Order: sequence, then structure tokens, then C-alpha cells
Amino acid sequence: MIVVTGAAGRMGRQVLQRLVDEGTEVRGTDKVAFDDSPAPYIQADLCDPDKAREVLKGADALIHMGAIPGAAGAPGMPPAISPTDVFENNVQSTFNIMMAASDEKIQRMVFSSSALAIAWEPYPSAFVPKYLPLDEEHPLMPFDTYGLSKQIGESIAGMISRNSSMSVASLRFTNTPFPEVQAEFPWPAPTPENPMTLMTWAYADQRDVVEMHLLALRGEFEGHEPFLIAQPKTRFQEPTLDLIRQNFGSQVEIRGELQGNASVVSTEKAQRMLGFKPRQHWNEP
Repeated sequence: MIVVTGAAGRMGRQVLQRLVDEGTEVRGTDKVAFDDSPAPYIQADLCDPDKAREVLKGADALIHMGAIPGAAGAPGMPPAISPTDVFENNVQSTFNIMMAASDEKIQRMVFSSSALAIAWEPYPSAFVPKYLPLDEEHPLMPFDTYGLSKQIGESIAGMISRNSSMSVASLRFTNTPFPEVQAEFPWPAPTPENPMTLMTWAYADQRDVVEMHLLALRGEFEGHEPFLIAQPKTRFQEPTLDLIRQNFGSQVEIRGELQGNASVVSTEKAQRMLGFKPRQHWNEP
């Protein structure tokens, strides 16, 4: 039986439904009500360690998606949510559920981390990557509390994978625009006069994010492995190398070919280790 935390959230609902559709025994949990859940559901605040243990009783695997999503103060975030709220909720709940999973001898956990653990910043010039395209070896350099909470979550996952037999996949996916937003691509390209945060040059299709959670759940690997998720192209038509030179000059080392409008985020590791096959085009069915 698989437990999905954050099951009432935008992506959690999709992962839960996908598992139900496949006939998998699954239990959902979240801190808010989910009256039309397609699977058995427990409303619980995982910041309570007793609740974390309760939702995992009898589980064989865990998909931990529960978190306050996004950077405090970012567009779409309620103004009442502070950086302290994000940190306390995301770190404490992640620690509790991962420790409970270890106590329950769960063998596989999938953690919804974020590419924002590498960097997300409100001022596009603040983050200059060490190299492009970004891969799993790039240093984690969060600029905000949400990214920091995901970096800490990965550290907890790494610790547990070292002191137990549990294997953990941390999925670092970029922003997941709705289909109607993808239908507006290509967007105007970023320029020094009208810059755009590097991490939002990339995007992840929601369907591929769901697929990667299942691939990570069933893939063959040991220990703790991070995986980046993004589509193969940017949001723009212009050649990526030209955009990098225009926006960063010679500050960024280029690794790889980056042909055409190739993404600034590499998913080579996910493709090689988990068989990930990302959708190639903005409007691919």
C-alpha cells in the first residue's frame, strides 16, 4: 500500500488518481479536507509526529508531496503566509513523515523536492549559475525559505537512506504551468532590459511530473538520488545559447550542446536511470 501526502493539492490529486486508476492500493493524506478523494483518506497535520506515524500504518511505500508550495511573497501566494510559516511547516512535516517511514521499515520513498532548491530569486540578476544546463551536480543555492526547506528535506532523506535500508528519490521539478498557459508559448524572450528568472526559462508538464513520481516509485536504485524534471525546450523560440550570452555574457560555463531552444535544465539522469521520456513540445497531446 502506498501513502501519498499532500493528496488534496494540485499535483497530489493527480498522483493519487493515477495510482487509483492503475488499481494500486493507496491512501491519501493532507492537512485539509478532501471530500471527493478517490481513495481512503486521512486528514492530518504531519507537523504532529503521532499523526505522521498514524497515516503510515501498513504502508509499503511513501510519496511525500505535502508542503506549503512556492516562495512566500511570490505571485499567487496568500499574503498571510510568511517565510517562517513555510519553513516550520515544510521542514517539520518532512522530518516527521520521513522518520516515521524509517520506523515503519518502508523501503522506497519519493520526495517532491523542487528545482527551486537550486535557486529561485525575485531579481533575475541575483542568480548566476555555475554552468548550464543545470544538472543534479549543480550546488543547491536557494535564495528563499521554500527552496531552503526543500534542500533540508533532501538532507533528511539522505540521512535516512544512509542509516536504513530505505531508498529515496528527490524529484526537483520546475514550475508546472496549466495547459492554458502552455498554449501561450512561446513567450517573448528575456533580455537584460526585460529579464526573467532563469529557473522560469524552464517548465515541467504536469503529466510528466506525475509520470516521474511513478517511475521513481518503481525504479531500480539505492540510497538517495535526486532527479531534475523539466521539458526539453524553454518557453521561448530563440536559441538558448544566444539567450544565455545576451543575458549573462561570459559569466556562465556552457556544458553540452544546448541545440536550438533546448532547456537550461537537463533531465539526462532521469532518462538514463528511470526511463523518463519527456514530452518534446509545448502543445504535445
